[in-house]
Amino acid sequence: MSRNYIVRIVYRHRRRPRVTVTEPPLALHPDATALPHVYPDGDLCLHLPGEWKDHMFLADTILPWTSAWLLHYELWLSLGYWTGTGDQHPVPSPANRIR
Repeated sequence: MSRNYIVRIVYRHRRRPRVTVTEPPLALHPDATALPHVYPDGDLCLHLPGEWKDHMFLADTILPWTSAWLLHYELWLSLGYWTGTGDQHPVPSPANRIR
């Protein structure tokens, strides 16, 4: 029921995997000024610091976490608030949220 996305995963040993959506361009909710749960460089914020370790398999962690991020992104576009967990990120103000 959602759009198809193309993502790019760049992994360098002993660094966190970097995940970006390449197509389609990520849109903003009408009340938002920034995408939620992304780093300043546009990489998706998929986990808390230290949650991912370099011995973990990308297929068991990063891929399903990316899929979950995209699910929450689609819901955010419709609802106006982030339904996932994690640290605070820019989202529309509570007064502008659609309930």
